[in-house]
Amino acid sequence: MENIKWVLYRLKTYWHYILLSLLGSLFEAAGTAGVSLLIKSLVDKVFLLKESEEILKIVLMLLGFVFLSQLGNFMVSFFSALYTQMELMRLRKEAFARLLRADYSAFLGMLPGEFASKVLSDMNLYGQLIGSYIIKLLRDPITVLFLVGVLIYRDWLLTLSLFFLAPVLFFAIRYFGSKRGKHIERAQRGYASVADKLFSSFVGFESIRSFKAKDVFENLFQELNKKLFRSNLKSQLYSALNSVFNFTFGYTVVALVILYGGYRIAEGALTPGDFISYLTALMFLQTPLMETQKGFMEVRASLPVVKRVKEVLELKEEETGQVSLKDLKEALRIENLKVKLKERVLLENINLTLKKGEKVGIMGDTGSGKSTLLRVLAGFLSYEGSVRIDHVEITQIRKEDLRDLILLLSQEPFVFPGSVRENLAIAGEFSQEELWRALSLAGCDFVKDLDQQIDPKSLSGGERQRLALARVFLKNPQILLLDEATSALDAKKEEKILNNLFLHFGDKTFVMVAHRFSNLLRCDRIIVLKEGKIAFEGKPKEAIDYFLRS
Repeated sequence: MENIKWVLYRLKTYWHYILLSLLGSLFEAAGTAGVSLLIKSLVDKVFLLKESEEILKIVLMLLGFVFLSQLGNFMVSFFSALYTQMELMRLRKEAFARLLRADYSAFLGMLPGEFASKVLSDMNLYGQLIGSYIIKLLRDPITVLFLVGVLIYRDWLLTLSLFFLAPVLFFAIRYFGSKRGKHIERAQRGYASVADKLFSSFVGFESIRSFKAKDVFENLFQELNKKLFRSNLKSQLYSALNSVFNFTFGYTVVALVILYGGYRIAEGALTPGDFISYLTALMFLQTPLMETQKGFMEVRASLPVVKRVKEVLELKEEETGQVSLKDLKEALRIENLKVKLKERVLLENINLTLKKGEKVGIMGDTGSGKSTLLRVLAGFLSYEGSVRIDHVEITQIRKEDLRDLILLLSQEPFVFPGSVRENLAIAGEFSQEELWRALSLAGCDFVKDLDQQIDPKSLSGGERQRLALARVFLKNPQILLLDEATSALDAKKEEKILNNLFLHFGDKTFVMVAHRFSNLLRCDRIIVLKEGKIAFEGKPKEAIDYFLRS
């Protein structure tokens, strides 16, 4: 019920379009009912009494009702499509905005393909829900009511007896809807797993080929593919069984009515026109009644999709503090820092002071917590203990100010398809001269034009890193966090760019993670991390000796 309320609340925005759809439903229902009523006059006056002067009038009225019905059909189709596409556009916008503002921890443990599946596949199903399934519940019940009115008008006793069959339809809605909904939910989870496996295979294409792991990945993918196949097949099976039930049930009712009507005509209690009109209304009723039942079933089956869409829009948003801080005056102080991911402790008992302008290197084996520490300092990960900039806890600082104070650059540079100018625009608005200067300092000799189009796949790892470093030269952070940011560069280019970084940000605070000892020798002191704890702290050569011995 909560999911239905959520959908209805969102659809309130488009009430005028929905109202026009409902008006169209009334036109369509009135036209259909009018045609069934006219059948009596056509049979009794024209076919039996041969009143030829009535033919033209009946035909014109028939065309009028048909036109009214089709006008209503157009209004329902157009306005329902309009509000559906508007809602999907709004939903995609909100989902992307939520993604950009979500807390970093919201994505920890999420499969790469899962979010894409929720945004694309689930939203398409949500579109079907509000644009197709719900519209069945707006349009078809109105037609059903109009046609039931015709049936009651023609023979109320027979119509009343048909209502005793309603529990059968209710059972079908509940049974087929719950069965199909379960398998739709499984299918959507399957789509996420398949998307994740496809993404992983694309990213790891070279490794898969190099290790001759094609068969391994093919078997893993086939297992997921089979599960997805079974879920989709069962979903379609219950949909097909529901349709078979509807048609069989509907035509059984029609057969019983024909049997009943035949006896009533033979007894003289009904005219052929009354009966044919009744039968026509009943036949017209078949489709909207089945569509209404199907609409209830599809809505019930699609509610798990609504839940998944809501999960995207309800991603935990990054929290921000209220304190405005524009400059680092003294130091960044870390006391009793502890970081946990679920039950796993990533960092523990970290105590460290980074003075303004100090250059600090971090060493450690893989998994020792180097990148985790930088992400805590950048304000991405929650923590226990204290991390303060000039006596102000970073959680209390406005996130906009924190992003100006601290800049993190990882070894996996973010470069997106677009021009060089557009990629640099992430750092802000700068003059053309400033952009070229940043590119020069970052060693981006492969860039010939600011409007040059960039395809990340066509750039080497070193070129992507240099383009990302150009953004750093455009910013003016007080604390610069470099996490293997030059790891893909050759020694000569790396030395030149590091010289530029240390010269350009000479009075700024550096925290640099690196594996090359030559880079760490530039630092004032080195921190050695081991299993999430500080194992050593001292001068670069002393730290390197300790690291080699341990």
